[in-house]
Amino acid sequence: MSSLNPLVLVVGATGYTGSVVVKYLLESGNYRVAILVREKSLNKPAVKELTDVGAELRVGDISESEEAIVGHLQGVDILISLVLAMVDQKPLFRAAKKVGTQPRGIMDMHDKKLGVRDFVKELGLPHTFIEVGWWFINLLPFPHATPETLLSPKKYVGDKQKKLIISTLHTIGLFITKVLTDPRTLNQTVVIHDGEMTLGEAYALAEKTTGEDFSDYTRVPDEVVLKNMESSNIAAKIYSQYQNSLYLRGDNVLSGALARGALDARALYPEIPNQNMEEEAKKYYENPQALEYDLSGLNL
Repeated sequence: MSSLNPLVLVVGATGYTGSVVVKYLLESGNYRVAILVREKSLNKPAVKELTDVGAELRVGDISESEEAIVGHLQGVDILISLVLAMVDQKPLFRAAKKVGTQPRGIMDMHDKKLGVRDFVKELGLPHTFIEVGWWFINLLPFPHATPETLLSPKKYVGDKQKKLIISTLHTIGLFITKVLTDPRTLNQTVVIHDGEMTLGEAYALAEKTTGEDFSDYTRVPDEVVLKNMESSNIAAKIYSQYQNSLYLRGDNVLSGALARGALDARALYPEIPNQNMEEEAKKYYENPQALEYDLSGLNL
């Protein structure tokens, strides 16, 4: 790979989204990629998987001092931040300002971080904010044989009729390689998605795929969702906030994102094909698992 290719540093590279983004960037042949990994996470299999395919390893933590983070950013052209919204990213962004990351500065892959976005703008950092849809697989009901947990419920929220923007990891990876160096996306928000779907449509697809009847899965009362939003359990609180936004209020729609000024990635890059959701459902049900989230970086 040419040393003239821009160097992209991915923070949060070992998560579900991060690992896919790193692999697609490397496969494109247009970028050099480094990953920032905490020392206590060095033995994670995901770290070895990424370094084996060509990612440069930088050991550090965005909770370190601003001066230390500046050192981690040396030589970096583009910074992609994939950490949870509750993690304090301001030292990372101030360090990026000092180093002068170009041409994109910060790419923020989470959808409700307006305070973080305002901070990035105040710093004057070149940036592209990326919004993604709700994970398609999170709309699919778990099979009856799957043990029920907080992240693998046998219940649903809302009337199943609210449309949601959906996304798959494959699509995010494909679009990221386009967005990074596209001058049209500089200082813009881009929404990456695989269309819209209702929970009812997802349940129908699940029944077609598995042959199971999910009509015995019950609706969670709206007041329970609202009460859980005040829970002292951080996982339950965050999960309920998502449920309220997605299934009760119906916030996650393409028209809303475009009305806020976001660019539609599918309009920018019409050559990228739509994902076949029937095939995605089949792959998921071969080994259904709940997405898990690392909350260890939070000061709770």
